[in-house]
Amino acid sequence: MALCQAVRRRAVQLTLQLRGASSLPKYLGPEGVVGSHTPVTKELWSGQHRSWSREELEAAYPPTNPQPKPPIVTTINYPFSANLFLREQYRNPWDEVRLGRLLEDLDSLAGFIAFNHCKVDDPVARPPLCVTAAVEAIELRTKRIDLTEDMQMSGRVAWTGSSSMDVCMELLQSGTKQLVALFTFVARDALTNAAQRISPVVPETAQDRALFARRQQISDARRAARARSSAAATGLHSQGLTPEAQRWAAALLADAKLLATAPALADPQALLASATRLDSSFICMPQQRNTYGRVFGGFLMRRAFELATCSAYMLSGTRPKLVEVDEILFRKPVDVGDLIQFSACVLHTWTSGRDPTKGMAHVQVEASVTRPEHALTTITNTFNFQFTFDLRKGPGGACLPPRVVLPTTEEQALEVARFFGPGASPERFYKML
Repeated sequence: MALCQAVRRRAVQLTLQLRGASSLPKYLGPEGVVGSHTPVTKELWSGQHRSWSREELEAAYPPTNPQPKPPIVTTINYPFSANLFLREQYRNPWDEVRLGRLLEDLDSLAGFIAFNHCKVDDPVARPPLCVTAAVEAIELRTKRIDLTEDMQMSGRVAWTGSSSMDVCMELLQSGTKQLVALFTFVARDALTNAAQRISPVVPETAQDRALFARRQQISDARRAARARSSAAATGLHSQGLTPEAQRWAAALLADAKLLATAPALADPQALLASATRLDSSFICMPQQRNTYGRVFGGFLMRRAFELATCSAYMLSGTRPKLVEVDEILFRKPVDVGDLIQFSACVLHTWTSGRDPTKGMAHVQVEASVTRPEHALTTITNTFNFQFTFDLRKGPGGACLPPRVVLPTTEEQALEVARFFGPGASPERFYKML
């Protein structure tokens, strides 16, 4: 792998240079194949990959007493201006950068960073198994990412717990920050799947120390919320919602019930979330696996995003633009050969507070694995996306508000209340970057 390291003061910078089309490696043989992924993901995985047999894992010992490490900033350069092959790999129909491909790269680079933070320089130590637990948020700070300008994607570990870590990512183009993201990874023992202790990160700059402190506060608050939730009642009260948010969710359900049972009396601009539903099903192929042999999380993110885009498109009637990824949860792994189903629904719409000519839509995608032989379906992932779109104009030229979407189920009402109900104004991590 064409990597170069440079040490400046105490900070460490690791830069990955992509090879040209003629020198891209041939991934031949079952041990070296990394699937039909982006050039960035292939480059990252080709250097990281090493097959361990069960006998080798049993002979190796788990790392003990992990030592503190400074954050290592890892950067990938995208030479779009000089590499036609690379541009074609990332082109969408409107000659912009294909965002679904960037989601794949964000996940693979974040995983690369997490793995390098957890591994120890001992050839007989058991390697860590780093899996994506969640994507806290991804914020797009531009209307379009230019396909003709060079781009840099970078990331670093921002916070560590005993076996989990937050990886902050950003995308730069022409010196401007176009995207920021935060991924959460957990480290597992590659043999037993038990939680594995990791090296604590030692933040060195004032910015990193402030971000570390904020992420620690969030971790502590979530731990307390989980403890409260486990002792709470079922239904609306089990989600940690405020009484105001519970009443707000109940009112949404009442409006939805009126629309379903007496549509002539309901708001004529309202429709049920089920009317916006789009589905996609397929069997996961070996070419979609990651270095651990399971289906690549970045691939699942891309498929969910592209289906969510279609759902928002069908509602708005104009091409939607991604604003942010609100939250992605990886509940269970997906294996090669699994029959996976994606279901996308618009859960909430509103007029943009920044631009009254724009509408906003929150789309949730649920992924589930079905095993027909056992008549069993298991939810594996939940994805949340926010889009903006141009509002339609009425006869007088004034912008028409977007259709009001009402939750079809109590679960959907809870999700809408969690994101948009009274008191739902969480401080985003990216405001500190």
